Amino acid sequence: MKIYLAFTVVGNREKFELVSNLALLLQNRGHKILTTHLLSKTARLDESMKSPEYVFERDMKWLEECDVIIAEASFTSFGVGFEAGYLLGKGKKKVYLLYDASMKESVSKMATGNTLKKCIRVPYNSMSDIYKFVQENF
Repeated sequence: MKIYLAFTVVGNREKFELVSNLALLLQNRGHKILTTHLLSKTARLDESMKSPEYVFERDMKWLEECDVIIAEASFTSFGVGFEAGYLLGKGKKKVYLLYDASMKESVSKMATGNTLKKCIRVPYNSMSDIYKFVQENF
């Protein structure tokens, strides 16, 4: 399965280790992560070297190509919200919105309250919840 793993590049990267572990879990199960560039410690610098138009076109291509999107939505990010919203608007692919349950009050209610059919909200408390999520869905 081709997975678009959405995670902020320029915003808060506090969940970097968790998302990196999630990507490894998915890859170990044979899935392809289209957005491995986000997992580089130099992602912010690397992406700053590319034009906004290049990044937009590349990411839109990956959104069309992916089978599913998993978005870490604990922190506000226009990019992550756009990517998830774009696919939800098309209504053809599942969108998993992961967020730290202890931060629910500061997570966008557009994420925590989303009731669209293709949107699956995934609150988590620890990495063990992420392991369980992967085992049950991928």
